[in-house]
Amino acid sequence: MRRELEQAFLRRRAGRYEALLVIERESGARERTTVVLGSDDPRAASRALGRQVARAGLADDTSGVRLRVERGGDLVDDIALAELLTAAFEEERRRGGDAS
Repeated sequence: MRRELEQAFLRRRAGRYEALLVIERESGARERTTVVLGSDDPRAASRALGRQVARAGLADDTSGVRLRVERGGDLVDDIALAELLTAAFEEERRRGGDAS
């Protein structure tokens, strides 16, 4: 069954980034999961998140992800970070990091 990473919310917590993921299944059901990332840089965190999603088999596709970053208490869409996430996801899949 296909799983698509629909949304990712990045926020800083305890000096590093944490991501809340919204994954949509082919049936339309949504699941939410949280991933703690070991970086305090949003670009590095986005790349790490893409790799981790691929390695863990959390999603089959990230190409349409809406990535939002918490900045000053607001959630801001960040297309550049979404593109970094997707590029890292695709690279990891090509390298065989898909565990599903």
